[in-house]
Amino acid sequence: MFQPVSSTPSPLPQNADRLRILPLTDLHLPKPAGAVISANRKLLDGMDYVVLMGDMVSAYATDREYEAVREFIAKLGRPYTAVVGNHEFHFEEFDEDSGLYAQIWNSADIAEQRANIEKFKRFYGLEKLWRAFNSPLGRFVFCSLDGIGETKQETLSDEQSRWLLDQICTADDKPLFIFCHAPLMLNHRLDMTYYDDRTGCVEPQGDLKEALFRRKMPTFWMSGHVHLHPHHYLTKPYKAGGRVWQIHCPDSWGYGRWRREQWVPEPYDGPFSRVLEIGKGGVNFITHSHREQRDVREFRVDY
Repeated sequence: MFQPVSSTPSPLPQNADRLRILPLTDLHLPKPAGAVISANRKLLDGMDYVVLMGDMVSAYATDREYEAVREFIAKLGRPYTAVVGNHEFHFEEFDEDSGLYAQIWNSADIAEQRANIEKFKRFYGLEKLWRAFNSPLGRFVFCSLDGIGETKQETLSDEQSRWLLDQICTADDKPLFIFCHAPLMLNHRLDMTYYDDRTGCVEPQGDLKEALFRRKMPTFWMSGHVHLHPHHYLTKPYKAGGRVWQIHCPDSWGYGRWRREQWVPEPYDGPFSRVLEIGKGGVNFITHSHREQRDVREFRVDY
């Protein structure tokens, strides 16, 4: 039976000096990595906010998958928000007893995709798929993949794109943090193999792309989707264009790519996450091993 979460998403805390955010992406529950993360109380209890950054469900957003997400959130015990990944809405559902479950990745028809989006909203108790918060430490924007009827999975609807343009143009002199399931493509496609010839990225055009380039303060685009092992060379933060930083978060499942030529992800001894520690003058991006319960790498951007 489908049951919504008992603890719904929260507004962003208004910390003035330091804000610690934990993005969790591509958990694909009920994969067992969820239990490893839930047991890491030392890390979780130190987080001000958690972002469930898409693909929390295993395959087709079934009731059983959402029940696993509901149980995970109940154990999380932190303020959080959630955005839509491709697995929350894009694919045609096959029954778990059919022998085809999690084997076939056909695009669902428009009616099924719309129903999946509405199911996501009911589950989390959300009226909108996208939201933004001002903070003493920056502007924080949370985007969802919602390209219903699009062949390209990594698409923002026209309505959401117009809304995102407004958020970028009104961020003024604040650092801007954008959380989206898929990475960003501005000047160049990702230097990696992603299944087929798809870029695997959100590709803004026109005014939206120009607005990102015009910003004088840094923009940080946080994403998952492409399942990168922490040792993949693209996990080091880099500029996608202008003052826009692409920040790849390692998948929180332990199923990723660590070589440029790797066509399909492979299991590894994870899971890992990338913590944001945001202060008044910059942000630390800290790669954390949940299994070992320790930080393994850190990168800082000052502004």
